[in-house]
Amino acid sequence: MTFTELIDELEIWDHWQERYNHYVPLFIEEAGTGKQWEDWDKEVFYEFFMRSSDQCVSSLKLGYFTHEEKDLIKENWSELSVLLQNITLSQQQPLFETYYQIKELIRKCTSNNKKAATNRLIVGLQPQLLCTIVNEDRLRGLIYLLNKNVEDFELKLTYDWFQDSHNLLQIFKQKLNKDVSEIVTLPWQVYDYFQEQNTPSSIEQNDMSENKLDHQIQILDYKKQIILQGPPGTGKTKMAKELAVQLLRLNDTTELEDNQQFKIIQFHPSYSYEDFVRGIVAKPNPAGQGVLYVAENKTLGEFAQEATDNYNDSKKAPEEISKEHWIQENYEKFKEFLLTTLEEKGEVTIKDNTKPKIIAIEEKAIRVNRYSNENDSVLIKDTDIIEGYKGLYFSNPTIKIRENIILSKSARSGMYYLYQNLVENFKKYLDDNHISFIQNTSNEKQELKPYVLVIDEINRANLSSVLGELIYALEYRGKAVESVYEVDGKRDLILPPNLYIIGTMNTADRSVGHIDYAIRRRFAFIDVLPEPLEDDEHIHFNTEGFKKVSGLFKNGNVSGEFEAKDVQLGHSYFIAKHEDIRADHTKEDIFRMKMNYEVVPILLEYVKDGVLIGTFEDKEDNNKKYDIKDYINTLKTNN
Repeated sequence: MTFTELIDELEIWDHWQERYNHYVPLFIEEAGTGKQWEDWDKEVFYEFFMRSSDQCVSSLKLGYFTHEEKDLIKENWSELSVLLQNITLSQQQPLFETYYQIKELIRKCTSNNKKAATNRLIVGLQPQLLCTIVNEDRLRGLIYLLNKNVEDFELKLTYDWFQDSHNLLQIFKQKLNKDVSEIVTLPWQVYDYFQEQNTPSSIEQNDMSENKLDHQIQILDYKKQIILQGPPGTGKTKMAKELAVQLLRLNDTTELEDNQQFKIIQFHPSYSYEDFVRGIVAKPNPAGQGVLYVAENKTLGEFAQEATDNYNDSKKAPEEISKEHWIQENYEKFKEFLLTTLEEKGEVTIKDNTKPKIIAIEEKAIRVNRYSNENDSVLIKDTDIIEGYKGLYFSNPTIKIRENIILSKSARSGMYYLYQNLVENFKKYLDDNHISFIQNTSNEKQELKPYVLVIDEINRANLSSVLGELIYALEYRGKAVESVYEVDGKRDLILPPNLYIIGTMNTADRSVGHIDYAIRRRFAFIDVLPEPLEDDEHIHFNTEGFKKVSGLFKNGNVSGEFEAKDVQLGHSYFIAKHEDIRADHTKEDIFRMKMNYEVVPILLEYVKDGVLIGTFEDKEDNNKKYDIKDYINTLKTNN
């Protein structure tokens, strides 16, 4: 596809284009004077700075400046207005240094880096110089897609958003030979076209909100295991699930429930390696009385094996996958045949005129009695029979059982003849039933899938003990480590690159174990801190309560043994969900109940434990001084 052919697929989004062309000249006119924000035309200033979603340059439903941040930026407008005026007066030459100065100034007024919101202010004053894709990750994504899919397009990323935005817009202007006013929507429409799988969208939707999880996803993709750490109530588990939704490309967290690529567990102080990785379990002896003690994979061992199988299959050609499916399908039929024969005759010898006989068909193995003693039996794993068959009959050159390193040590030991005989029995079953391999052309290359394991309260267990040798495997993905337990004849354990581990950790819980440096080095730690959510349209937020409680952690009332960010109560204690509100159960009722029965008890516990200390000066009550405990009790009575 050429660039022109791509653009011909699209119809300009008229409504967006008209609003852009109406307001942007007005932005330039107002900013070009260098005046204070109060002196701007009210409608123009609202569109330029106050509006978050459905704005003429780009919509930012999420990730725009909060009310507090807007107020701080306004307080610094005298300094900001000079910079905005400078870039406004330069419509043909980008002033990159001034762009950086604007970003630096606004960053001082925001709790986190609002990149897209800041970029939008600048883009709204530079129509000839910067394109309207203000989300930095999506701009890079568009350039990647154009380089990959458009034969006459080439642009090398600089990973500087201003440089890349400028370079991209100039290419659009050059190739289309049109004024910016005619093509302003096209960069985003091209991005939308690729996202909709090469289908032009009929709906004008230019929301370029920064996904608040993009940063965490990038770290997780690089490190493979992260720990979300923060005080209680900051939504660490919720964020872990949301990260899993993104990695697994689902719509929402409800789809995680039955997803085979997702698991969530919670650690506790008595959790052990045998609970988490591999351990010994007792099972009934199918050959007679008593029980058998066998090793089996537990949560991580089993999940890691599923991820490893997918990772290995994704590397195989479709024809190889087709062979494996054919062998597996017919091997199951072979086991059904053996079971039927066993039920009819009571025993099945694995070779004529020999003592070894099949005495049980188990879920993943065939149990063989080698001699006349009924208790002298061995398990022949299904995987060894299948891999042995592949080596003897599907490999070129043939791989003998004793030389096949894929098989377990048992299969290559002095008992190899048992495995050899069962492989030959499987081959005879196929021949007797005239079953031969026919290439299935419908098989496609296996897709590499992500697998996500969430470990809630990860620091409540002794991690060094629980992980064991996997501490090494965390750092060296794809390399086998040797477990103390043998499963399916192998001790190898592998954590593949497509397995992501997300832990959560309550930093206020001092009763749990310390995470040592060896573990810390292998995880990336991401702070999840309290934040005001008054701009979140999906909930009701108790802004007043949040501010009062937050004030307890900002005025020297936190003991020197603690950091405020580790113990301050999170925003979830101040949320009322829309679905929880009824006529007899208002948002105020919910706020009051949470304050009285959740927030205040924890704060009083903090006082008891020496986390909160001293006296509190209430600025809203003529700087009246309270003992910290007495002030906390006023929160309960006043709410």
